[in-house]
Amino acid sequence: MPCYRCGTRQVDPEPGKPSPWHRGVVREHQVLICPDCHPTARADLTRCSRCESVRLVKRLDQVECLDCRLTRDAGPDPAVPAPRGTDSDLAAEVASALARILGP
Repeated sequence: MPCYRCGTRQVDPEPGKPSPWHRGVVREHQVLICPDCHPTARADLTRCSRCESVRLVKRLDQVECLDCRLTRDAGPDPAVPAPRGTDSDLAAEVASALARILGP
């Protein structure tokens, strides 16, 4: 899943180190946020109605706050926030990987 703001794809962190990427909820959808976009993306993130935290996750049509553990049903399905990157970049990556594995 790419960063919802810039479209950068997440890569595996160095062995033994945590990922610098963040999760959040925007318009009732779980999103990933790259380290570069995180400071500005905080304004877009949905906040907990009890404690105002942005540390929310969506699971099985419920949104849970990781700080105070408040759980609520997710609202109706609004438009999915589309990454600002392009799908053609991903298509090119996949084509390149297939060509390396399968040959020309």
